[in-house]
Amino acid sequence: MSLALDGLLAIALVVLALQVVTGASLFRSIVMFVVFGLVMALVWAQLRAPNLALAEAAIGAGISGALLMLGYRRLRAAGPEATRPGPRSSRLAAPLSLLVAGLVAYLGWTALGLPEALGAAGAEVVAAMPSQAVANPVTAVLLVFRGYDTLLELAVLLVALAGARAVEGPAGPADLATPTMIGQPIVGALLAALVPLSVLVAGYLLHAGGNAPGGAFQGGAVLAAAGVLLVLTGRLVPHPVPGPVERWGAVLGLLVFSALGLVMLAVGQGMLSMPGAWAIYLVESAMLVSIATTLVLLLGAAPGLRRGPMP
Repeated sequence: MSLALDGLLAIALVVLALQVVTGASLFRSIVMFVVFGLVMALVWAQLRAPNLALAEAAIGAGISGALLMLGYRRLRAAGPEATRPGPRSSRLAAPLSLLVAGLVAYLGWTALGLPEALGAAGAEVVAAMPSQAVANPVTAVLLVFRGYDTLLELAVLLVALAGARAVEGPAGPADLATPTMIGQPIVGALLAALVPLSVLVAGYLLHAGGNAPGGAFQGGAVLAAAGVLLVLTGRLVPHPVPGPVERWGAVLGLLVFSALGLVMLAVGQGMLSMPGAWAIYLVESAMLVSIATTLVLLLGAAPGLRRGPMP
């Protein structure tokens, strides 16, 4: 049964990937991309990687799908010329496809030949877990054993936000027309229920990340989903000048993580070492705020956000 499910998921991924790159319209490709992300989340769950499954469902399918859909709306608003499909063939398409297929086959063949026993790094992590302040090995790896990687990931998010602002230019994108159903009472009722629930789930994932699947990245993605809802419903509107919430929110994770590392270095400990569970939760809380702020600002396609007019 498990083998049949694995085969079905593998076939579904290939079929959906083909639908994404060969779709007759941008809208269809975006929808197929979201479905691909959801199936990929099932694949990670089947591989017993719940942290990756949560991240894929929230970011790979949810936030990324919302960004692509917003880009599609902006292309439609720009006029029919912007959405006209370009040439569908290229001389490099076939060689690149063969190269990628060969690389995937080589990686798969190599993975099949890997030993089943834990590697040296995995064995050291497992052996060191009883002395750590958290019981979740994924959180321990991200913040204790490989803190530099996590710090650089926060820097990459900040650079991505700065790059988006640089590409956008000072004028920013044109405002989009608000859909007519936004002013309906049912929308306000749904927001009143979903936004507090998203904040509650984000907090739970942050707290649970110390002992179970969850953490700052998953919680930040769920919190960003609440911001996405507010942007798409016009409760938050783009603004050309970032406010203190946007400025500090985007850099909070990087600042807190770096400051803690420098303090530990000053007292004679290792750089980025965590003195206890309180430090891990402090860094993860700051990371959650930065991840959510960055994702919402990227979707809003503006330096800042302000409260929109109530319907």
